[in-house]
Amino acid sequence: MIGTLRVVVISGIALAALIVADSHSAVMGAATPDGKQIFLLNCAVCHRPNGAGGGPYPPLAGNPDVNAIDSANIIQTVLNGRTGPITVNGVQYGGNMPSWRGQLSDAEIAAVLTYVRTAWRNSAPAVSEDQVAAARAPEALSGAALFAAKCSTCHQSAGQGTDAYPPLAGNSVVTAADPSAMIAVIVNGRSGPLSVNGKTYNGQMPTWKGQLSNADIASVATYVRSSWGNDAPPVTEEQVAAAGSPVSTQVGAAIFAKNCAACHGSKGDGGVGPALAENPHVNVANPTMMLTTIVQGRNLMPSWRGQLAASDIAAVATYIRSSWGNNEPAVTVQEVSAIK
Repeated sequence: MIGTLRVVVISGIALAALIVADSHSAVMGAATPDGKQIFLLNCAVCHRPNGAGGGPYPPLAGNPDVNAIDSANIIQTVLNGRTGPITVNGVQYGGNMPSWRGQLSDAEIAAVLTYVRTAWRNSAPAVSEDQVAAARAPEALSGAALFAAKCSTCHQSAGQGTDAYPPLAGNSVVTAADPSAMIAVIVNGRSGPLSVNGKTYNGQMPTWKGQLSNADIASVATYVRSSWGNDAPPVTEEQVAAAGSPVSTQVGAAIFAKNCAACHGSKGDGGVGPALAENPHVNVANPTMMLTTIVQGRNLMPSWRGQLAASDIAAVATYIRSSWGNNEPAVTVQEVSAIK
C-alpha cells in the first residue's frame, strides 16, 4: 500500500512538472507573446507580481527608467543585465539583474517590456520588436565579457578597484557626459599617479590599441559607464575611431605636465632642459633620435625606460611633436618598443 501510494505521489509530481513545463513552453513559444505571462513566469519572483519590488530588487511600478519615453535603457537592461547598486525614487537597491538575451526572443522582450511599461499605473509607449532587434548588437553583450576577461583583475568585478588601481564605480571620468578622456585611457593606457575621489593610485594601465577593436573598446566602455550605479550615455564605435590621434595627444599632455614640464617648460620653451618647441631633433619625420633620448636618457635627461609604458612614451612624444608650433606625425607604440 505504501509502495503504491509512493508511486501515485511521484507520478503526480511528475505530471505537475510536465504541466508547468508545458505551460511555460506554451507561453514562451506563443505566436503572439503574452507580456504579462512572460513577466509572471520570469520576473515576478524578484520584482513581485504587482511590480512593487522587494529586498534588493527595485520596483518597476512608478520607476522613472521604466516610464521614460526613450526605452533604450530598459531594453539594454533586459538584454544585457545590470549589476547594482541602482537608485530608484531615492532608495538604493543592490540586486543583480541577469541577462535575458539568450533566453527571450526580441518579440518576447518587446511584449514583457510593453506590459511592464503599461501596468500598475505606469504609462509609457509600447516597445516594438524592431527596437529590441536594433539594440541587440553583439558589442553590447561582449562588453561585460570583455570587462571580465581584460579589466576585472585590476579594477575588480564590481568596479571597486584596489589600492593600486582606481575604482570605475562612481569615477567622474567614467561618468562624464563626454567620454573622450575615458576613451583616451583605454586606447593609449596611462601610468600613475592618478587621483580619483581624493585618493591617489599608481597602477599602470596598458594600452589596448591593437589588442581590442574600436567596436570592442566602445562595448566595454559602454558597459563600464552603465554598471555599478554609473549612468552615462553609451560610447559608439565612431567615437572611438574619431578619438584616435587627438586622444593620444590628450594622454601625452597629462604625462608631459607631470613628468617633463619642470625641466622643459610648460610650453616647451626650455629651462633646465632644452626647449622642445621648434627643436630640430623633435621636428623630424623619423622620431628615432627623440625616442632614444626619452627611453635611454642623455646627459641630464633621465631614462624613462621602466618608469613609463611604451604607450605613455608614444603619447608624450606625440604631444611634444604636435605642440607649440611643432607639426610632426604621431609616434606609435611599435616605434617606441623598437628602441633597445
